[in-house]
Amino acid sequence: MKPFRFSTRSLKALEGVHPALVAVAHRALELSPVDFVVTEGLRTLERQKELKLAGATRTLNSRHITGHAIDVAAWVGEIRWDWPL
Repeated sequence: MKPFRFSTRSLKALEGVHPALVAVAHRALELSPVDFVVTEGLRTLERQKELKLAGATRTLNSRHITGHAIDVAAWVGEIRWDWPL
């Protein structure tokens, strides 16, 4: 099986993320039997506030703000959030 590679969108989402976490994301993609995308990485406090208002998060103290968290989603012809993907 050919290893998966991050799209331009995923690579853009990894900009500003802590280098160790970026390395983990790349290694996870190499090992994963399911392709996935990085949907969001580093966030501003303003973005975090937007997400809180929308009900997508419960905190303003997210590790995304410091570049120590990423969101990923399975890619199976489309973004899928359901499990067991």
